Amino acid sequence: MNNQQFIKENAPCYIYDKKLINEQCRKLKSTLSAFHFLYSIKANPFDRVIQCITDQGFGADAASANEVLIAARNGLQPEQIFYSAPGKTENDLVLCYGKCIMIADSFTEIERMNAQAMHNKDVLKIGIRINPSFSMGNGPGAASKFGIDEEQMGELQQLLRKCQYLQIVGIHIHIKSQILDYKTLEAYYHNCFRLAQKMGSLENVKMEFINFGSGIGTIYDTAQDQPVNLEKLADVVSKIVNENCAGLNAKLYIETGRFVVCNAGTYYTKIIDIKFSHGKKFLIVQNGLNGFMRPAIANLLHKVTGGIEIPEQEPFYTCRHEFALNVLNHANSQEPVTVAGSLCTALDILGEDVELNVAQIGDVIAVSNAGSYACTLSPLLFSSHAAPKEFLQAENGAML
Repeated sequence: MNNQQFIKENAPCYIYDKKLINEQCRKLKSTLSAFHFLYSIKANPFDRVIQCITDQGFGADAASANEVLIAARNGLQPEQIFYSAPGKTENDLVLCYGKCIMIADSFTEIERMNAQAMHNKDVLKIGIRINPSFSMGNGPGAASKFGIDEEQMGELQQLLRKCQYLQIVGIHIHIKSQILDYKTLEAYYHNCFRLAQKMGSLENVKMEFINFGSGIGTIYDTAQDQPVNLEKLADVVSKIVNENCAGLNAKLYIETGRFVVCNAGTYYTKIIDIKFSHGKKFLIVQNGLNGFMRPAIANLLHKVTGGIEIPEQEPFYTCRHEFALNVLNHANSQEPVTVAGSLCTALDILGEDVELNVAQIGDVIAVSNAGSYACTLSPLLFSSHAAPKEFLQAENGAML
């Protein structure tokens, strides 16, 4: 069976390109060789994708107890799984104890982790997430639901003195994702390293790892964006690497974010009806918003703001031209159409007044950049439609 036939028989579906995922992983490892990498499972928790990435030697950034279990199920050891999220419940801590490195997000979590370790007659190694006094743009910090404020280190030190069953072995910082400017990342990494040195001076802290969080951005709009210059980034952070080797000697981690998977995924959905209304042509597709929500959000925000970009809406929205839509046929001409799903909401629009190949019912539409924050970010239960399928395309073309 060729790929076109497979896609037509299985749409709506997501297909992830293993070859491209591997290339992106190798690109990070070869250019930023002094760093270790954590795959952000929330970007795409499909088991075969995770296996592909962990086979490259990457660990996992888990944002929930279930993601810890997913990472463990895919063969990662506890020291390779970093569990960082606000609002961990008692049950979360019990479930994940011994299965990962837990990152405390608050004073309450530190106390709970200490109680769990005491209950287990253990000394538990944990990390702490810090909300820094700086921003990604090198300005002042801001209030956040994530982490303990850097300004609260005095209070943190007092608490740690009481927590005899904990050993603090690392720090996690994350401010913003989808950064494409290597100079911005350079300043951010330097600020994070200084914060780690400050943290390392506290009692009962032995800095074994620094998780810089905020990973490498990916390209959505090829007409506007330039990829991160990884070679220059490696050069400018070499000072951090050298200083770390001479001092803290901690493992340096970067979260991959969507870099290794976003461009490797494509969403395919079938045209199930064609309609005309007030001079406009509508292609009605199977599983629009409830298959891939991000294009619908991008279309909505463009209409609401009149085309003005709205920052800080990750991971639901990045930019106006996040996705390319293509009809998979050999038509010789194009026409303006609106691509809409079948849900009972006007929000269910994947593309409005877009130029696509002249289409027929039964044709398949491909939507790009669907490798991250796609399938699991969409409201799959809305209206009780069947969910799209997922496949990993092996380097030999086989669908797994």
